[in-house]
Amino acid sequence: MKIIGVKLSPEAEEVYKYLNEEAPTSKTERMILKAVNQKVELIKSNPHYGDPVAKNRPKDLY
Repeated sequence: MKIIGVKLSPEAEEVYKYLNEEAPTSKTERMILKAVNQKVELIKSNPHYGDPVAKNRPKDLY
């Protein structure tokens, strides 16, 4: 099985951390976090999901 990693942009990572902190006390943040985690699992289970990214793209574009 191929190892799949999901890399977040710095802004997305900041929001993800915020959602993790607020999820225990806020239903809205908990719902958003659950949806994000489900999409991450979908990407991990099906690597062909979504648009492919070229391996030779410059680092500043992703």
